[in-house]
Amino acid sequence: MSYKHHPTPLHKDSPRNNDDHLTVSCNKCRPTSRDKISAVHHQSPTNGLFKSILSSLTKKSPQRKSDASSTTSTSRDTLRDEQWKLAVAELSHKLLQATRKRDEALLEASRLKHSMAELEKKLSKLEIYTHNLQSGLEICNNNSNSNNNSPYQTRKDLSPKNRIQPQPQHANDMVVVEPFINCVSDSRSAVRVLSRSLTAQLRQMGGKVTDRITALLQPYDVHISFTKNPRGILIYLEALLNRTFYEDFETSGFERNGSDHVLNPIEERKVNYRSFTTLQGLTWDEVLNKGTRYFSEEFSRFCDRKMSEIVAMLGWNRAWPEPLLQAFFGAAKSVWLLHLLSSSVRPRLPIFRVEKGIKFERDYMEDMGEDKGKLVPSSVRIMVSPGFYVFANVVKCRVLCRYHNNNNNNNTQGSPVAFH
Repeated sequence: MSYKHHPTPLHKDSPRNNDDHLTVSCNKCRPTSRDKISAVHHQSPTNGLFKSILSSLTKKSPQRKSDASSTTSTSRDTLRDEQWKLAVAELSHKLLQATRKRDEALLEASRLKHSMAELEKKLSKLEIYTHNLQSGLEICNNNSNSNNNSPYQTRKDLSPKNRIQPQPQHANDMVVVEPFINCVSDSRSAVRVLSRSLTAQLRQMGGKVTDRITALLQPYDVHISFTKNPRGILIYLEALLNRTFYEDFETSGFERNGSDHVLNPIEERKVNYRSFTTLQGLTWDEVLNKGTRYFSEEFSRFCDRKMSEIVAMLGWNRAWPEPLLQAFFGAAKSVWLLHLLSSSVRPRLPIFRVEKGIKFERDYMEDMGEDKGKLVPSSVRIMVSPGFYVFANVVKCRVLCRYHNNNNNNNTQGSPVAFH
């Protein structure tokens, strides 16, 4: 038996082209494709809401954690910044303390250098004074003037071939003798201090200056080591400085071919002596404040000229430190005062110099070498400082000599080991 589908009796057949009749169909038995899509559409709002809730929950929890972590990192950065600020403040404080201590140390070092320069000057004066006392003691122990070593000696026993020195024209001229001897001692001491100051600067001057000094000493057959024997250069540098300072000493105003500013001889002596008394008390601090030109135009020109000559001699064009400038001022002042005092009497007190190679004469020369018991000076190697005629007396020049042995008369060329 076969199944046959019968049409539903509620529906009647009607033509398809009849638009007046509406057709109703049952969708319960056989749903259409539209029903399947509409079923899915009805379930999506519930699923979308659940998913949105889940997604909001999952998004909110990491954001809270990130907020907490950002707060922690901010606090750490703030703490780190505070620590850096404290460290920088502490370092700044330590730097200020170190700078203050450095400035105090530099000031103390400057004071010590000044004290050392003053001490060296006093020691040099004491050294010369002691040497003069020793020479005076030798005079007392020796009745013969021909065998004494005094730098100040009478000439009554000198050979008749020597010319007779003129006597002072006025009794007041004898008053100048003792101050003149003291000025000679002071000038030699001041030049020695300048020589020591320059010797201390030799390392900073460089090899060019030492080579220049070596070249200047070559005519005197002097060979010294600046590193092994720094004291040896002291006496030779002093000789070079004295040669520069005392050049044109006997001329008016230390100027070659210079003219006399005062033609009246009596008035000229008075002017020179007044200048001597005025400049005698001049100090380094006064020169720093007002300059040398304020006190004397001629003395200022003398200082400038001698400074230029020494710089040209050494070939050292750098700025001089203050202790070295002070030592130069002391030497220039003492030599200038000696020049004024020698021109304060009539006739002027003449200067004398000796050249290398001449025979050593004890009456006019003082040997600066030691070990005199074994070696006898034969001839002059180099003049250290010039001498002066003081009316009937003489201030000996200082020299370094070549020697011969006292026993076998063999000539020696050795340089002195130590110096006075």
